[in-house]
Amino acid sequence: MHVLLTSRLTLRPPALPDAEDIALWLNNWNVARMLGPVPFPYWAADAEDWIAGLADRPHGLVYTIHRERLIGVVSLEGDAGEPRLGYWLGEAWHGHGFMTEAAGALIAHAFATRGIHAISSSVFADNPASMRVQEKLGFVVSGARQTWSRSRQAQVPTWTTRLTATAFARTMETERKAAA
Repeated sequence: MHVLLTSRLTLRPPALPDAEDIALWLNNWNVARMLGPVPFPYWAADAEDWIAGLADRPHGLVYTIHRERLIGVVSLEGDAGEPRLGYWLGEAWHGHGFMTEAAGALIAHAFATRGIHAISSSVFADNPASMRVQEKLGFVVSGARQTWSRSRQAQVPTWTTRLTATAFARTMETERKAAA
């Protein structure tokens, strides 16, 4: 099992015992409504199915985020040349920089070990907090589209975003200098 550590978080691959916490945090309308594929309500069986389905996607980087307990998920999946960043955090942990920290660790790991040159993502247009996470990491808007939201049962305006390895390195260097 590959584990990533930050100053405040532990990231590790999901395991079946995580299903209860995943269901607890995703069975929150304020979280589920910002995620395209997530149903609402969200049950432990949904989390168990999701965890079991990860075996069919062996090349993805999917990590649960832990503080004192599981607080969210961050992943890079899809096209090996330009994987797609996805993430969510339980509402109790919003606004503390945890997702920027977790996603930054995963992105740094992926750029260092996977030989990729860019990462794509997207953000519902009514989710400025998620857009801010991506901006802090160096993502830029690359387009717009409509995305089906399973929880909302509607098409949602969405910004597509992209991050290159060069932009990420520049962003991290600027952050490092600012912290020094």
